Amino acid sequence: MNLLTQTKPLFPEILWKRPVYFYKSRAGKLLILAGSSGKSGAAILTSEAAFRSGTGVLTVGFPEGLKNVYKGLLPDAMTLALPETLGHSLAKRSGDEILDYSKSVDLVIIGPGLSQNSETQQLIWELLFSVEKTIVLDADGLNAFSLGLKLLREKSGEERILEYLKKRHSPTILTPHPGEALALLKSTGLSKDKKLNANLIDKNKEKYVPLLADFLNMTVILKGHDTVVAEPNGRVLVNKSGGPELAVAGTGDVLSGIVGSFIALNSDKIFEASSTAVYLHGLAGKLAKEKLGERSVMASDIVKFLPKAIKQAEEEIE
Repeated sequence: MNLLTQTKPLFPEILWKRPVYFYKSRAGKLLILAGSSGKSGAAILTSEAAFRSGTGVLTVGFPEGLKNVYKGLLPDAMTLALPETLGHSLAKRSGDEILDYSKSVDLVIIGPGLSQNSETQQLIWELLFSVEKTIVLDADGLNAFSLGLKLLREKSGEERILEYLKKRHSPTILTPHPGEALALLKSTGLSKDKKLNANLIDKNKEKYVPLLADFLNMTVILKGHDTVVAEPNGRVLVNKSGGPELAVAGTGDVLSGIVGSFIALNSDKIFEASSTAVYLHGLAGKLAKEKLGERSVMASDIVKFLPKAIKQAEEEIE
């Protein structure tokens, strides 16, 4: 294992300076599939984080029943209202429209606030193996992925999982917290230890993250104290930029937006871009805590301090 520790930006080429004349499409084109009834804020946090990270063109795909919720919060030009279920989550029949739209973007973020509606979970699983673009899978996207893997293993065994995963040809980045990582470990059969829990995974990230990355052939970013990034059969990085993890809802949505933005800009350097995004997310959280105090920090504050974090990181590498 090639283990790296990040206390400053390790990959300065990711924070490249833009030329004076720079067309927005060159700054990355993202599609974010997010939001459902009661979880509409996740899409806002993810899209704001992506924009603050420098994304040039962004579209948020959401259940059509939330159109009035997002009116005034998101410009019409960056919204994609999609068919929904009776519970106001993405319906399976939205798949063709999503698949068609994904052809015009560089990267798709799937998951923040999408719900655990069974029809929506089926849609997420099908999109993962039909969208031929880089995907960042987060939150409810990870829940759907874990469930699909579990059902596949129970029906056909672990070999069938590996065979099925080969259908996914484009890069995939997973951003689980320890609880979601636990579900992935169990659904793949990588751990049959009944005593394994999220706390143990959190304390032993360097052990479990590479297991998932290698088995799934996907980059895995395990959130929490000292976030860990692992690429398949390669490098593992422990990030030390942020100190203790903020116990605030929505911080994961922010991270997925930053990760998606930097990978879209650096598609040939996924590990480096992911590591840089993790560094900036931690640093923005640290700056917010220093200014506001840990009790008062919200996920939106991390977004607000992100430009300062990027500026400080750029100064560190000059």
